[in-house]
Amino acid sequence: MSYPPPPGGPGGTYPQGQGGWAPQPQPQPQPQPGGVPYPPQAAPGHYGYPPQPPATAQGWPAPPHMPYPQPQPPGGAGGDRGGSGLKKAVIGVVVLAVLAVLGIGGLAAYQAFGGGALPTAAGNAQGEQLLSSNDIQELLDGRSQALRSGEEDTYLAPFTGEAKNTQRSLFENLRKIPFAQAEYSILNTTGTSTDEYGDGASVALDVAFVHKIQDVDVRPVSEWYRWIIKRESKDAEPRITKVGPAPGAFGAKSYVFYPAPWDLYDDMHVVKKAHTLTISDKKHAADTDRYAPYIEKAAKDDIELWRANGPEDTETPTGFVTVLEPDRKTYSSLYGSQSVDWEAGQSVAMPTFDAGFGGDEKDLEYGGARVKMDMSGNRFTNATYWPKLVQEISHHEFAHAVVQPLEAASGGFAAESNTRWWVVEGFADYVAFRFDSELGAWNIRNDVTGKEFSGTLPEDPGAGDEVSTNYTVSYLAIRFMAEKNGEAAALRFVTDQYRHPGQLDQQLRKATGMGESEFQAAWARYVRSNS
Repeated sequence: MSYPPPPGGPGGTYPQGQGGWAPQPQPQPQPQPGGVPYPPQAAPGHYGYPPQPPATAQGWPAPPHMPYPQPQPPGGAGGDRGGSGLKKAVIGVVVLAVLAVLGIGGLAAYQAFGGGALPTAAGNAQGEQLLSSNDIQELLDGRSQALRSGEEDTYLAPFTGEAKNTQRSLFENLRKIPFAQAEYSILNTTGTSTDEYGDGASVALDVAFVHKIQDVDVRPVSEWYRWIIKRESKDAEPRITKVGPAPGAFGAKSYVFYPAPWDLYDDMHVVKKAHTLTISDKKHAADTDRYAPYIEKAAKDDIELWRANGPEDTETPTGFVTVLEPDRKTYSSLYGSQSVDWEAGQSVAMPTFDAGFGGDEKDLEYGGARVKMDMSGNRFTNATYWPKLVQEISHHEFAHAVVQPLEAASGGFAAESNTRWWVVEGFADYVAFRFDSELGAWNIRNDVTGKEFSGTLPEDPGAGDEVSTNYTVSYLAIRFMAEKNGEAAALRFVTDQYRHPGQLDQQLRKATGMGESEFQAAWARYVRSNS
């Protein structure tokens, strides 16, 4: 969402004194024993934004549970508060809805919808078999073991040509990540494994890089590659001659979650903190090092908030991965997720690999999330107030990442099958503004005061001027709950809505003592009284 110039004062700065938004001088916090020092506060003075282009008719990224495409906005500059990312691509949406209903993930999903049974490379062709399923499994097992042990030469041994060069960078990048699990798994093979014409055998192997990042993922997730494997003769070793993304899954390239940052960067820079891995291309290391403490502070805030007041019966991450990328084309390509040109950040939900068909809550649909942020946006480039703004977008995106593993193993086209939009984005903004009440107050003044207000809880971001209003009134819905019955009740409501989206009325009664229509009327009065 574009932040237009603030009201009042020359150059669009906030007025001082009553009603203004000026930061107060703060003492410098001291480093905490065994922890990460808090970032320094912004200097006192006028708290304004540089002039921004006029707001455009913007939609925000659909949350993972919304099975319909968002309307595309017209051109325009600016960023948003960050979206929750797309789970379902427009292409293949019917298939993905079925997957969600069945609670299928990873390998089970691939096999159920077009992947076939666990593959065999033999086929029906006549001739000497050069690539057996055991040969292929040995190739994968060898790469998994070498990656875990750090034996680069062993890992690279079967790769040839350009594939060897790219895999060298990949190996070195992967070794910078604290994996609790990292291994390669067969998805499917196509081609011939036999030497029919005396020119060897060649197969295309779709392979899942199954991984679980320590503290970040609550279940293993995967990225899907295609390897071209050739073997010239029985006396020759199998060679991997080409590596790239799997061509698609369930009709959508976005579902292979390629490329990850370790695929994109020749030399991946990783800043490791207690609760965060902040990643960029090595050429942006200085900027990444500067932003990382503020990203870490936001992560620590969100995790401690959930620990203090979130329900105890939840599996949520205790750390986050964030990729900072200033090149818009590269940013948009990350994880194969759909992006629009006005987006400032996104939390990409990562499906659990091979969750199975049970649909049990223990078989979580999502094992974790990956956050990406556009480092060229004004939150990062504001010369004076970037620390405040970097923390704001980080709080928002990490809030999405905390609750994404809670989403029910269900879905579909009906509204009641999906977590309500106002809950998804209202919660993320509630967390962001809980840690920055001044920014929350500014958004209310800017987005709600004097604007048309329907009094209806928004089911989507809308378009044009209503987009910013819909986000802010959604924030006020969660804030209203927290003020009425306490923050723990509000966070329990969010958890229950993610797990059982069809039970909104019961959940509202539990959280507020009001049914859906009564809550909506009370919330509308609350919005009007606060704007």
